[in-house]
Amino acid sequence: MSNIQWCKETYDASASSACWWYTPYDKDDPRYWDNVSRDAEMREILAMELALDDVPGWARAVGIGYLPPCGHYTFPTPLLQVIDLIGAASQDTVEGTFKIQCYTADRERKWTAQDVCLCLDAWLAGAEPEAPAVELNALGFRKIDWCAACAGLWEALGERTEKKELLVERVLIGIRDAVKTFRWGDASAAEFGRDEYLAIDTSPRVKAIESRLQALDPGWCKLFKVDLGAWWLCAPNTFRLLEYDLWAIGHDRPAQSGEVPKFLFSDDTCPSREEAAAWWPQFISALDDWWQERAGSTQVADDVNRRLGESTPVKRWLVRLYLRKLRMLAGYEGEELSKMIQRLEHV
Repeated sequence: MSNIQWCKETYDASASSACWWYTPYDKDDPRYWDNVSRDAEMREILAMELALDDVPGWARAVGIGYLPPCGHYTFPTPLLQVIDLIGAASQDTVEGTFKIQCYTADRERKWTAQDVCLCLDAWLAGAEPEAPAVELNALGFRKIDWCAACAGLWEALGERTEKKELLVERVLIGIRDAVKTFRWGDASAAEFGRDEYLAIDTSPRVKAIESRLQALDPGWCKLFKVDLGAWWLCAPNTFRLLEYDLWAIGHDRPAQSGEVPKFLFSDDTCPSREEAAAWWPQFISALDDWWQERAGSTQVADDVNRRLGESTPVKRWLVRLYLRKLRMLAGYEGEELSKMIQRLEHV
């Protein structure tokens, strides 16, 4: 099977070469061919593709190329969606499916963020923690102890200063920008933030905040774990990282791992690490069995077999390609997917 012309030109012309965003095999990496050329399995995967009569259009668009490297807060749904699309083997199905990738978030995730935005807005307004807690206990999306959450947030932020006010406002703008701009299909594309001018890259207000922060503390941005330019609403541990960032604002230094209390009760906003760590090896094993036409023996394998349906050469090639990408992403030490499936704490 691997008796092919193994060269950069052949590889570059293949569909197999177009699936590697966020990896050393991405063509934007100047060393990508050096990395790929040493991978014996990639040579076999390319041979599987070249043995096909044709690569149908649907096979190029099932979503392998842009898997969320963090695993996404809906984990494992994005991973299952890919095998659902491979199993459907249909151009209409692939084109008609909204793909769960980076920078996608549904209404429930946005409502969760809006609850926190109300807290931050109240703090900026100079209100006491009881004020937003009353509203959130009545109308908040998450049914948690908002009195305790607001009190914990106010305690974490500590005594008010100009720098803290600027930092909290900058975080608040980042969250609201994500709530407004992240998509979940056309149905919710224009439901959030229509009355807010945000424009993080060009907003005069954002520029003024950052200019003043630079004058107060040239190292101000080192406090944050989350990129304020593209706030990670889609990440599994978004709200745990937010607890760290708000604590860091209050204490004027980056927090150490395990140092920050979960004052926003962030555990219920993350996928279960225990479930993820138990599911992952069975999923990988099931995919490995499927492309090699071996029978799996677990409930996860039964589910994978049902989703993928009848075996075909195109599907087997795609599943093996997908499996290679998953294993690569899982091996990135320190990334959120790797932490999740190893049951490591977020922070």
